[in-house]
Amino acid sequence: MEQIPLASPVADLKTRPIWKDTRAYIVAAALFFLFSLFSILLNISLLVPFALMAGVASIVALYRYPLGLLATLVVVRMLLDYSSQYITLTLVDRVFSLSQLLGIGIALLGLMFIIMHARVLTRYTLTLPYFLITLWGLGTLFYSISPSSTFQEVLRVFDLFVIGFIAYVSVERYGDYRFLLNAIFLSSLVPIFFGLGQFIFGIGLTDENVSVLRIFGTFSHPNVFSLYLFTVAAVATIYLIVYARKDGARILTLLYIGLVLFTLLLTFARITWIALFIFLFLLAIWRYRFLLLPLVLLPIVLTAFVPTINERVREALNPSADSSVTWRKNLWHDMILKTELEDRIRYGSGFDTFRISSEQLRGVRFGSNDAHNDFVKFYVEGGYVGLAVFVLYLLSFSFPAIQVWRLSPSHNLKNMAVLLLLLIVTLTIASVSDNVFKNTPVQWILSIVMGGFLALFHHSLPRELQKTY
Repeated sequence: MEQIPLASPVADLKTRPIWKDTRAYIVAAALFFLFSLFSILLNISLLVPFALMAGVASIVALYRYPLGLLATLVVVRMLLDYSSQYITLTLVDRVFSLSQLLGIGIALLGLMFIIMHARVLTRYTLTLPYFLITLWGLGTLFYSISPSSTFQEVLRVFDLFVIGFIAYVSVERYGDYRFLLNAIFLSSLVPIFFGLGQFIFGIGLTDENVSVLRIFGTFSHPNVFSLYLFTVAAVATIYLIVYARKDGARILTLLYIGLVLFTLLLTFARITWIALFIFLFLLAIWRYRFLLLPLVLLPIVLTAFVPTINERVREALNPSADSSVTWRKNLWHDMILKTELEDRIRYGSGFDTFRISSEQLRGVRFGSNDAHNDFVKFYVEGGYVGLAVFVLYLLSFSFPAIQVWRLSPSHNLKNMAVLLLLLIVTLTIASVSDNVFKNTPVQWILSIVMGGFLALFHHSLPRELQKTY
C-alpha cells in the first residue's frame, strides 16, 4: 500500500490525544457540575448541561483531534432520527429536536474550523458545488414561499460541506481514511440491528402496497433506510478492495456486506434494489466478471420463489391506480404543471419548498408530499435555474473522481475513484425516483468519503504540486 507523505496543512494538530490527559477529566467534571447547578437554579431541562458539555468537548476536539470528532459525529448522527421522536429541547419558546440541535452545533463548529483552516479552503475541490448550491439557496430566500424552510435547508447543506471539509483537512494517510470508514461501519450497526429486530418481532412499517411489514431501522422510513444501507455497502467495497489484504479481513468484510445487503432486502425498497443491481453490475464489468452470471440469475430466482419480491416486481411493471409508481407520476405531473401555471419556471418557489407547495395543491389526503425525484424537486423549487444548479452540483462531485482516476499513479486511489464514481452514478439514478438529496445520512457519508478521498489524493502528490491541486 502506498505511503502518504507526512507533510500536512494540519501538522499543528499532532498533539497528545485529549483522553490521555488527566486534567481534561477534572475540568470536564467541574464544568458539568457547574452547568448542572445553573440548570437546577434556573429550572432548565437537564439536557442543557449535557448539550453544553458536548459543545465544550466538541470545540476542544475540533482543535486537538478533528478526526475523532468527525467519527463521533457520524456515530451520533445515525441514532438521532429515532431518538428525536421522544427527546426534544425547548429554547426561547421553540422546540428543537436533537438532530436540529446537532445541525446548529455543526454549523457553529464549521465556522470556527473554516477560520482556522481558511488557507486550505481553496484546495478543497468540493468547495465550489457546496458554495454554488448554498449561494443559490440563500438567493431564493428573497422570494421563497417558506423562508424558514429554505434557511433550514441552506444550514443543512452548509453542515454537509463542513463535515466533508473536516474530513479533507484531517485525513493525511490511509490509516486516517480507514478510521473514518470504520466509524461509518460502526454507526450502521445499531440501525441494522434495530431493523432486524423489527423484522423478527413484526413491528415494521405497514405499507398497503406490500403484504409484509417493511423495516426502517432507526430512520423515519424504509426508503431512507434502504438508501443508507446501499451507500454503506458501496463504501464497504472500498474497504474490501483497498484495505482487506488478509483472508480474515476479507471474510469479515464480506460477512458485513452480506449483513447490510440482507437488511436492505427486507426494506422492500424497489428503487434501491435497482440502484444496488446497477452498482454491482458495473462493479462486475470493471473488476469481478465472474459475478455477472449470478447477478443475472439471482433476481430471477428471488422473483420466482419469494412471493413478496414477486409482488413488488409485478406491481412496478404493471402499476395499479393506487400504486406508489402511479402516485409518483401523478405528483410530478401536478407539481410541474403548478409551477408553469404560477409562472415560476425560471426561479421556482424557493429552496426546500416542494412539500409545502405540494400540500397547497393536493393537501395531505394522498400521503407524503415529498418530491421522490430530485430533478423535479429542484425544478419546482428553483425553476430552470435551480435545475441547472443541481446538475452542476452532481457533475462537480463526479469530476474530482474522474480527475483522480486519470492523474493519480496510485492503484489504491484509482480503485477508490472508480468505486466513488459508481456510487455517485447509482445515487443519481436513484434520485429519479426517491429523495436522495434530502437523505441526510446518505449525504453525510458521501461528503465524508469524498472529502477524505480528495485529501489522500492531495497528499499523494509531490510537494511542488500540492498547491496546484
